Parts: sequence; structure tokens; C-alpha cells
Amino acid sequence: MAPRKPAPINALLEKLSAFKMAHQINDDPYLDGLRDAIETKKNLHIWAELDPLEYLPVPAARIGAARARLVRLVTVIRNVLVFAPVGLTWYAVGEATSAFSRYIEQNGADVVNFLDFWQNGYGILDEKWRIGTVARLDFLMILLVILLTLYVSQAGHKSEMARESEEAVIDRERLALAIEIHAQLQDKRKITNVTMNAAIAGSISRLVSATHNLEDASKVLEKASRKIPKPAASSSFLDSFSFSDDYDKPKKRTTRGA
Repeated sequence: MAPRKPAPINALLEKLSAFKMAHQINDDPYLDGLRDAIETKKNLHIWAELDPLEYLPVPAARIGAARARLVRLVTVIRNVLVFAPVGLTWYAVGEATSAFSRYIEQNGADVVNFLDFWQNGYGILDEKWRIGTVARLDFLMILLVILLTLYVSQAGHKSEMARESEEAVIDRERLALAIEIHAQLQDKRKITNVTMNAAIAGSISRLVSATHNLEDASKVLEKASRKIPKPAASSSFLDSFSFSDDYDKPKKRTTRGA
């Protein structure tokens, strides 16, 4: 024995529950209220008046969310690193200027230019603040900024594509569920002139469609009947006998003397 199919209104209840669980929707007044109305079979005419597309929740896309958060974090780091070479360079200039002042105090008669002192240090300026070291650090930071920019662009594009793809799937599911809700609750709406006219128009449309289908079927049957060969005329046993005029009329008698 084939299993019985669930009633349409119960199937709608299962679809509502599946939609809610699939997208982790909690405490939504429309979904919860509609489910309660279907389970208790009460106030369905009220819910039938509501537009499902307007009241159904719009789930947020979760695919690519972790990557999107990482992209935002890397973007912040990249934006900060943009100013790091400038800050490091000016801090190194300050250290070199202070050291150069001490150098002048110690070697007043033998003074070199500032760039030469910044490059060599002369035992006063620390190696990490010399111009060559600072230039290498600036280059590495600029290179890191370039790499982070490339990563942000590529990962951001992939994350956006994944989000748009999931949102398209969610929109299709939401639209299908809204159509199902509207179809199942259509006959539960409160009877008014509008709903009555809509019901009459739907019945007339279905009747016209059925009439056209019957007309098409009759034409097909008529064409098929014309192609059936007619049976040949059968001859009976009596038809083998020929009743010509010669046998029907008796012969005329002749007299002896004639």
C-alpha cells in the first residue's frame, strides 16, 4: 500500500519549519504566528490577507562571512601600514638630529654634513636609526602594503561573489515559499466581493480551459476515426444464385399440329 501524502496545509507547515531551521531564524513573529495558526486551524483568514513577500524574513548570507571578516581586518591593518613608513622615517630623522647635535658638541671643529652623519653614525647614532636601515624597513613595509592590497582585492571579490550567489539562492527559496503560502491560504481568505470575483474568474478560466481541451480531444478522435479502414461488403450464399429473366418466365408451349 502506497504511503499517504501529507495534506497540503501540513506540507506547508513542514516547509515553514525547514526554512526556519535551514537559515537559523529565531523568534520571527510572522513565521511563528503562521505556524501556530496552521497547527490550531484558527485565524487562517487573517494570515491569508498578509503578503508573504512583505512579511517573510530575509535571511543573511553566511557563506564567505569568515572570509569577509578577515578581509575587513586585513584592510584595517593595510590602512594603518600605509602611514608606518612615514612615521618611521620621521622618527628616525628625530633620532638622527639629536645624535647629530651631540656630535657637533663633541666635535665642533670637525663637522660633517647631516646626511653623511645619518648614513655613518660616527659611533653616536645607533645602527637601527641610520638611513640605510630605515630605508630598508620602509621598503619592506611598502612591499607588505602592496601584498595586502592585492589580497584584499582578490579575497574581497571572491567573498562578494559567494555572498551574492548565496543571496540569489535565498531569494529563490523565499519566493517559492511565499508562492506556496499564498496558494495554500488563498481559499482561507475572508469572503468579500473581491475574493468572490476572483474565485468566479478562476472557475470560469478553468472551465474555458477544460472546454478547449475537450474540443481538441474530439478533433483528435475524429481524425483517428477517419483513418480506420471500412469493412468490405460480405456476400451471402443466396447471392451466388442468379435469378435472370430467362428462369423467371415459363416457356411457351407449342401444339403438335403447329
